[in-house]
Amino acid sequence: MALKISWLNHAIADAGLVTVYWFPEEVGEAEGASGVLSSSRVSRTRVQVAGTPQEVAAWNAAALAYLDELAPAIAELERVEVRVRRWRRRLVSRRWAEATYGRAKAAFLDRVEPTAAAYRPVREAVERRIAEQEAQRIEAGRRAYREQERRREEARARFEEWEWRQAAADRPLPGGSTPRELAARGETPQAWPAELRETVGDIDAWWERVRASVRNQRAREEAVRKVAQAITATAAALEEAGRPGISAVKDRPYEVRHGWWVHFTWSGLPDATWLRTPPDMPTGHLYAGQWRDDAYHPDRILLMRQPSGAYGLAVVSSESIANGLATRYTWWEWEIERFAQALVPDRLVYHTTHTFEVAVRLRITDHADPAVFVPYAEAVARRATAAFRVVAAG
Repeated sequence: MALKISWLNHAIADAGLVTVYWFPEEVGEAEGASGVLSSSRVSRTRVQVAGTPQEVAAWNAAALAYLDELAPAIAELERVEVRVRRWRRRLVSRRWAEATYGRAKAAFLDRVEPTAAAYRPVREAVERRIAEQEAQRIEAGRRAYREQERRREEARARFEEWEWRQAAADRPLPGGSTPRELAARGETPQAWPAELRETVGDIDAWWERVRASVRNQRAREEAVRKVAQAITATAAALEEAGRPGISAVKDRPYEVRHGWWVHFTWSGLPDATWLRTPPDMPTGHLYAGQWRDDAYHPDRILLMRQPSGAYGLAVVSSESIANGLATRYTWWEWEIERFAQALVPDRLVYHTTHTFEVAVRLRITDHADPAVFVPYAEAVARRATAAFRVVAAG
């Protein structure tokens, strides 16, 4: 690491005496260098450059010799500049002031040009080394980037092969049915096609995962059915009883809705350890990010009766407007079936941290362990149906 020392003075710049390189961390600051570095007329910039101890010692010795001659010469020139500055503003004395400064500048150049000529090869050698090392750093960065992209492409290819194996459960077999459809009917083929065996590898382990996926899907469908039936039954009971306790709800949105608040308690649900990366899924192609599921568990929701007589659900939603200076609230409405489906997550998505893109979408039921997913779906259904039955009972 070196200090690139530049003088903020047009006369010095015009003379080509702009830059000196000093390595303070290698040998400490000498007296001449310390005086220059403390000047407010000097720009100091750290640059990356490395050299052998012998080279650094030689470069610092040349810089110090240059500074020992340059620093007092610059100080003398600046004293003359300060002395004649106010006389330059007067028409009568302007010519004298410029001539005085011109003689001081000529004397300055005569004094430092031999030392500058002696330092010029050192400065060019340091700048050449900086350019060489910068080119090496750039090339090393390019090589690292190319290697990173090569590995990412290999990982992406492995992921695509993995996706192809996952999709085998939904590709028709000779007979028309897919393996997933056979598993749903409780059937197992006498023999599997050779192409399928080549694709999935361990056919027995793969078939067990397909059947597990079917069990998960059935558990989710049953949970959704129970919740939807509970909502429909609650609406029918309220309608039959003359809609007791119905209220006009304005809340934060401007629009008024008529219905009943339903409150939920979701604490204590079974551990959702299935919300994670599938154990055999290649992830080397993914940028930094996180997995998210699409489970929707509100604290409360409005069971509302629409003017048409149909029942639906609504929650308060918000969005930023006026470049984030204000918030607009509105009712987010749900159909009964869609709300029931949202309670039990179906999709697992991977969001990248910096781009917020969805890099991967997976069906949770295809990868979750039934011993974990099935109790979870059943518990969610019990909590939701109990909440709606409380409203009907009330």
